[in-house]
This record gives sequence, structure tokens and C-alpha cells, in this order.
Amino acid sequence: MWLDRRGDQPPHAAPTADARARIALRASHTRHILAAIEGIEDFSALPWDERVVQTRQAMQRGAAAIVGGALEAPAGDHLLRGAPDLLQRWATTSSPGWTYSPVAIVLHTRPARWDRLLLDSWRWLVRHTLGEASDPLGELWLGTNGRGPAFIKRQSASLAAFAAQVRRAAAIAVGEDPMIWFDSDHCPFCPWRTACDAAARETRDIALLPGLSRRQGNALRRYGIHSMDQIVTLDSAILASLPERLPAAGSRLRLQAQALLTNQPLLIGATIPSLPRVRLFLDIESDPRTREPWAFGLAGAPGDRFVIVIEPSFANLDVRIQGIPVIGVRSAQEGWRRVLSAVRATGGALAHWGEAERLMLEQSADPHTCKELAPFMIDAQRELQKRVVLPTPRLSDQRGGGLKAVARWLGWTWSSGADHWTLAWESYQQWQAQLSPAETFAILTPAIIYLAADVEALAAVWSWLDAFVAAVSATGAPQDWRADRDTATSREC
Repeated sequence: MWLDRRGDQPPHAAPTADARARIALRASHTRHILAAIEGIEDFSALPWDERVVQTRQAMQRGAAAIVGGALEAPAGDHLLRGAPDLLQRWATTSSPGWTYSPVAIVLHTRPARWDRLLLDSWRWLVRHTLGEASDPLGELWLGTNGRGPAFIKRQSASLAAFAAQVRRAAAIAVGEDPMIWFDSDHCPFCPWRTACDAAARETRDIALLPGLSRRQGNALRRYGIHSMDQIVTLDSAILASLPERLPAAGSRLRLQAQALLTNQPLLIGATIPSLPRVRLFLDIESDPRTREPWAFGLAGAPGDRFVIVIEPSFANLDVRIQGIPVIGVRSAQEGWRRVLSAVRATGGALAHWGEAERLMLEQSADPHTCKELAPFMIDAQRELQKRVVLPTPRLSDQRGGGLKAVARWLGWTWSSGADHWTLAWESYQQWQAQLSPAETFAILTPAIIYLAADVEALAAVWSWLDAFVAAVSATGAPQDWRADRDTATSREC
């Protein structure tokens, strides 16, 4: 709001590829859920002003369900606008005999604070539109189960807290420079995101620290601490007073600031534990709607990698796409069994990045495979974070600790046209839609290249970490980390 009022025109920063994909997925999911509801009045094709009028009239006459509704109401000196996913009529004992409940339809199954905030804004607008004395009910429709939502959570808490947030936002809009904060759930959609990136880098703002939570950032700013330079010399008592503090969090926060200011990786402690023996690396692509795996990427020695793709009509066929072996399986369970066979053949641990792969193992592998494979799984992100802090900042389009941020810091690149999960997912869907997938493998090319690049990037990060740890163990201190980086990036993808 502050930038909208004070800035010139928003810089030309379209939503990121990830944000565009999320918009499309959410729209598709919403259409899927709404298709099962009968008697809907849909105003979504109308201009905004006409939608506002038609929505009010439909609510006054008691329409059973409204889609594409538009609500407006003054909030102090501002006009609050909202477009609920669905407005559903509820019977009441008071005149005119009905009221309305807004519905927020979301793809995920765990409501986030912004889901609740958005729903509260619609509840507030419904109350002011109808002139009701009490706060209306709202519903969160979460996930999908057949044609309907998997879970429904009702929201009935007082809207006083929401009204206070609106007043706070209005005060920020007319005040001094607001604080910078990066939220990967929102910033990728914002046209101002590159301006915030530039401002944070210029001022060395604490928002760049990937390990800092929003509550901790707010607490630091209340102490007058806004830059990473202040963090490096910050009093331990202040660090100890921060909310959500974990053991050794204060020293790690200092290290993160120092690493970013010096562009150097820094050791977590005086001693550095040796790394587990890893022989294979795993990366998985999953359906963004169900989180079910559709492809497994595996890499061993440099250049030794293959991809397992789930497609029943392609099962038991082995082909090469861009020189990369591709194996077809009928199901995710069969894919996991193939992964287990590869682990047994190499005789070492299997490294992955983050918690997603282990969660998918528990959810989509058969119990026997899960039990056998789980002890071999090594979270490379956790192993890295136990030993070293890297100079990878949080920015508007990334959290700072992700595989891509770390790999790109090492100099790793992805091929144009196959450099984002959305392109991989689209190519897989297009390939599945073919009448004869076995004869149209070329359509899969972006997916195979992307997944191979991801798993090779993971192997490169591990190779760098292994060399870094070995150098520290041999000399007692880090050597030139760029030499280790050059070694890691010499891996071919």
C-alpha cells in the first residue's frame, strides 16, 4: 500500500513462474469444486462495478449461491474490496429470513494465517453489505475429496482483530518508510518485488536473513535494529529475548549476517562433524494438487543419472531422452521399489533435499519399501545447515536456504526452457494426454532435463560440502571455498 501511494509506477515485474502456476492451479481447483454446486448465479464475466450491483441485488433477493460476487465497503478513508470464491445463503429466524456466508476455496489442506485473514475480510464485507449487527460465519473449504472439499473449517471469531489490522495497514500507508519483509507466499505475485529486493540489498536490511522469522524481525525493529551490520555486534541479551528462540539461534543469526556481509561460508562451530557416506542422490517431482510423485530423479557418479517416470502405458519400457535413461513404472509404489533397488546396488546412503522426499516416501510407498528405505535417507539440507552458514540471502522469490539458491551460489545453472518445475509439470501433462505416450517421448524432454538438472545440482552441493568439510578437517580452518565450488560445478548435467 505504501509503495502504491508513494512510488511512481510499479516496476515491470510480472508474477514469477511459480506464482503464475499457483494462480492457474488455484483457479482450476476452484472451478472443480464449484462445478458440483447446483443453482449458482455467476457474475464473474461482468465489469467490477456491475458485479458489485448484481451481487447486492442477488443477496437482497436471496440467491442460493453466488460466484464471481463483488463486495465493497468503506473502511475509514479507504474502500475495501473483495471477491469471495463463493457466497452461500443460510436460513435465519430474523427478517428477511436469510443471511450469507463467504467461502474461501483453497488447494492445500492446512489453513494458513493468510487464508483466515482473507476469509475474515470477506466476512467483514458481508456484514457491512447486509448491514448486520453480528459477525457472519465463514467457511474454509480445504483440499479436495472427489468433487467436494476434503475438509471444511468454519470461522466465527470476532472481526475486531481484522478491523485493527486494516487500521494498522492504513497507518503504514501514510507513515514513514515501512519495513521490508520477504514472504515467499506473497511477494512472487507483487509488481513491487524487485524494488524491495534492491532496497534490501542497498540498506543491508535484516529481511535478507533467511533464518529470521517475522516475529523475530518485528522484535528487532522495535529495538531499532534494521541492518545486518547491527546484528553482527548485537548484544547477546537482546538475541536471547527474541521470540521463538531455539538453542544457539543467536550465534547462528550473527553468522548468517556475517556470511552475507562478507560473501563467505562460515562454520557453525569450532569442530565440524564428518559427513555420512552418500552414494546416490534423489529428487522427486510431484503433482502440485495431490503431492503424489510422478517422477524420480537419481544420480550417482558424475554424469551417471536416470529418471523414473510414472505412466502405466509406458511401464517396463526403457528409453533415452537427451542421453538420459528414462524408466517407466506403473505406480509410485513401483517407483519407490526401483529407488530401493538402486540404493541396494550402490551400498550407500541416499541424499535428498529437505523433508518433502521423506514425507512422500511415507505417504506413497508400500510399508515394506518404506521401512527398508527410510534408514538410508539423508536430508542434505539438514546436514549442510548443521555445519555451515552460506551467504544466500532471502529475497522476494526465494527463502534463501533452498536447493536452487545454494546451487546457484555455487555457479550451477538450469537450461532455458527446462528451468522451472512448472515447465516440467506441463510437459508431463501434455505427454500423458497423448493417445500413444510410448511414441511421443520428445514431449517429455523439458521434464527430464529439469529433473536431471535438479538431482545433479543436489549432487554438486553435496560434493562441495564434502570437499569443504574435508579441507576443514585436514587443516583446522576453511580454505579457499571457491576452489571447492569449482570442483563441484565441474559436474556435467
